[in-house]
Amino acid sequence: KKNRRMPDRCVLLACGGTGGHIFPAFSVAEEFKKKYPALRLVYVCGNKDIENAIFRMISGEKVIPVESAPFRGGYSLFSPAFLLKLLQGFRQSYKILRTERPAVVVGFGGHFSFPVILAARCLGIRTVIHEQNVMPGFANKVLMRFADAVALSFEETRAYLASHRLMKRTGNPIRASIEKDCREEALKFFGFSPEKATVLVLGGSQGSESINTVFLECLAKLPIELRSSFQAVHLTGKMSTALAEEACAKEGVFSRAFSFFERMDLVYGAADFALGRAGATFLAEAKAKQIPAILVPYPFAGGHQLLNARAFLEGGNSWVIEQKDLSAETLAPVLKKFTETALREIKMKKPPVPASENSRTQLMNFIEECAGWV
Repeated sequence: KKNRRMPDRCVLLACGGTGGHIFPAFSVAEEFKKKYPALRLVYVCGNKDIENAIFRMISGEKVIPVESAPFRGGYSLFSPAFLLKLLQGFRQSYKILRTERPAVVVGFGGHFSFPVILAARCLGIRTVIHEQNVMPGFANKVLMRFADAVALSFEETRAYLASHRLMKRTGNPIRASIEKDCREEALKFFGFSPEKATVLVLGGSQGSESINTVFLECLAKLPIELRSSFQAVHLTGKMSTALAEEACAKEGVFSRAFSFFERMDLVYGAADFALGRAGATFLAEAKAKQIPAILVPYPFAGGHQLLNARAFLEGGNSWVIEQKDLSAETLAPVLKKFTETALREIKMKKPPVPASENSRTQLMNFIEECAGWV
């Protein structure tokens, strides 16, 4: 009770770059605010357009940008521009930490968390690293050597790490709103028929040109009667939403396209299956909603999404198409199979998805333990 009333406590969340690093921070922040209403939360991130769009979704919390640069291999260490940005980020982070005086700093991966965690270590502030993927990225691999505690989303991640005195699988936290059953509201919002199967097409928070293009191309290869039996929510990223909707309409498929959509609870509420990348946050959300997925892992960044996809495959009805094999010819039969399965389940009127494990609470409890609050 004493802890819940203390207004001077602060948790600093270092996240940024993509939604995959930001949304887990949002999710655990929800849980902290529910338990400690007076708790101060401070987000430290980058200043990219996608970050600005995502952070507009929250209000009342402090968001501070810092400089940083992605690590592009060993030659980055000899790049004056890279080293200068890293130094600027470290100085900014040091100043932020001296001003905000957080009890604990939590890093969610990505290069924007790098200078923040290092500065926290220099100031003697307790640090926690959360790794969303099966295979850790470069930033987290390095930062785990300095962190007080490491939280994992997958048990398989242990194979890629040296032993750590305080390491625990907490899962990848998702927002509470996504877990709620809102199918009726979602279908009404999008103007969808409850008798048709709904496919969610997305390529991560920044979109995927190849997934967008191949999905639209493969529609013409589906039987005409099948096209009229499904509808699509299409998160296009940089692709024109008008162009995406027109392409679907030309083939007899009703769709709603958005470059970015805040109400992901409605998106997942409407979806019967999904087509997308294999980012850790998307997989955690799809798993919680028990949405089957056709996964096209991002082929770069060390191939970590392929490992995520393989881990996800073990949990249920999903399919993986590697980027090198992605085409209208390879996607069409898989899309047909998933649509037919979804139509059968709609006729069976499957019950709402039961609540899954609450990774938000598990991660919050682990952070509290590291901070010495319990």
